[in-house]
Amino acid sequence: MIPDINLLPRVDKRESASKNLYILLTIVVLLLVAFFVFQYFKIRGEIAHLRSEEQQVIAERNQLQEELDSMTVNTGSLKQSIEFVETISYPVSPIIDETIRLQTGHSYLREYTFDAKTAEVTMDFETLSDIANYLSRLTGSAYFQDVQVTSIEHFDPSDFEEEDDSTNFNEIPRYEVVFTLFIDQQYLAAGGVDR
Repeated sequence: MIPDINLLPRVDKRESASKNLYILLTIVVLLLVAFFVFQYFKIRGEIAHLRSEEQQVIAERNQLQEELDSMTVNTGSLKQSIEFVETISYPVSPIIDETIRLQTGHSYLREYTFDAKTAEVTMDFETLSDIANYLSRLTGSAYFQDVQVTSIEHFDPSDFEEEDDSTNFNEIPRYEVVFTLFIDQQYLAAGGVDR
């Protein structure tokens, strides 16, 4: 018979499992500690960077505040603001009244538009001599510095009416004229009186 000789120490499986568990727990704890140390130094670096940015922003804010304080802004009073607006604004009804007053016999005001320095008036006339007469009247008016004819278009009034195809010989073809009127703002602001 062969003797059973085992020279290796006898190892209990329970001891081996508990040692493996301790080793595994030690590795996990070391990894967690390493992670927290890494996060600590990373966040510490970010805090230092943010503090330097904060100092830069505060310095920039202080510089802008100094610039703002050095500027002298004259806002004026409400009364001064109202007086200023009244000097640059003007009523438009005298201009409309003037364009209607200067109309010739068979002319019709179609539309008008205004901006800060000009008025644009669209009118209908029966003849070219009526257009020339109206233009000379506008040119002589003190309300306007200059008058320009922007466009003249010929149209037939029967084109706008819905009738049968019979021709009406009593209607005269007309002209649609657009005038650009350059307003004399000082004269208008004075209420139609020379200063």
